[in-house]
Amino acid sequence: MPVTDPYSMYYVAILCPPAIESKVQQYKLWMRDRYGCTVALKSPAHLTLIAPFWLVNTSEQLLIERLQSTQTDQLPVEIQLQGFSHFSNRVLFITVKENHPLDRLCKEVGDHFIQPFPGIIKPDDRPFHPHITIANRDIKPGDFNEAWQHFAKEELEENFQTNTLSLLKLTEGKWTVLAEKQY
Repeated sequence: MPVTDPYSMYYVAILCPPAIESKVQQYKLWMRDRYGCTVALKSPAHLTLIAPFWLVNTSEQLLIERLQSTQTDQLPVEIQLQGFSHFSNRVLFITVKENHPLDRLCKEVGDHFIQPFPGIIKPDDRPFHPHITIANRDIKPGDFNEAWQHFAKEELEENFQTNTLSLLKLTEGKWTVLAEKQY
């Protein structure tokens, strides 16, 4: 009988609607086909509100209940995507235009989840920088400049509105939606 891991990995995010998901998927596939980047393909197109964290599996229902009890007046929120950028030479992403309601939503959601999971879900010391990743961690430094030259010239402008928070779980090497809350 196989032994199951007592912990799983989770994160909380805003998922992109299908039309934008499809477009982002094409960028991710382009990176895979040219540079072998596959890490970003494991997750749907999203804006992370709570970064991935490990949690004991026996607390999963509490995590789902926490999502369902989240209260906010920041949703629905309008998201504007414009162009591409990067974090050093490790991450290529689609840029999200400055958005104060989204900033407040991230803080509210983070505060709501930190309270029942102290030490597991921690406040992020870095400023909130919403983005949609198209390549991360597995892009080789030698490939980064060439890939960035391509995306620096690429034009992208998309808008979408969302009223949904999603809880994702890493299952068999792929992030899947475990629960959602609509407002």
